[in-house]
Amino acid sequence: MALFNGVHYALSSSIQPGRHKELSALLDLHGAMSAPPPTHIIALAGSHIQGEYEGSLHVVSDMWYEGIDGQYVSERYYSPDPIMIFSGVVACATDLSQWDLEVLSAGITSLGGQWRTALTRDVTHLFALHKQSNKYQTAMYFAPYTGMSILTPHWFDDSVQLGCCVPEIPYLWPDPEVLAR
Repeated sequence: MALFNGVHYALSSSIQPGRHKELSALLDLHGAMSAPPPTHIIALAGSHIQGEYEGSLHVVSDMWYEGIDGQYVSERYYSPDPIMIFSGVVACATDLSQWDLEVLSAGITSLGGQWRTALTRDVTHLFALHKQSNKYQTAMYFAPYTGMSILTPHWFDDSVQLGCCVPEIPYLWPDPEVLAR
C-alpha cells in the first residue's frame, strides 16, 4: 500500500511554482492525489492559512513531506501557523541540566516541534554545550548523511525571543560563533 493512500491534497498559492511541481511529483509518487475533495492543504511554512479551514481537513506546511522517512508522519507536527516556530523540528539534547532539558522540551513541543530523549534517526536538531558526550560524537559522525543540525541551546533561546527560527550558522558545532563571543 502506498504511503499516502487516501490523501487528496491541494497546494496553496503561497508555494512557488518550482516547489509546487516538486511537491506534487513526490506526493503523487507515493499515492496521494491532487483531486477534490482535499483531505490536506499544503501551505508554505509561516502562512496564516490555518484559520481558513475547519473540520477534518489537515493544513500542513510544505515541510510535512520532508519529515517523512518511509513512514507516515502526523500532520500536527507540520503546522504552517507562524506561531508554531518549531514546526518540523525533532529535537534532542545532550549533557544539559534537568532544568534546561525541561525548558527545551516544553518549548519545542509547545511551539510545534517534537522532543526525543534518545538520539534517533528522525532527530533534526541536537542541542549540546560541549563536544564530550557520546550523543554529540554520534551526531557529528552521522550529520553529513542525515542533515542533522548540532547546535548550542542559544539557538532555541534566540528563536523564542524573536518569535521565529533564527539562522543556525552562528550556533552550529564544531565551532559555534556564539560561544566565541
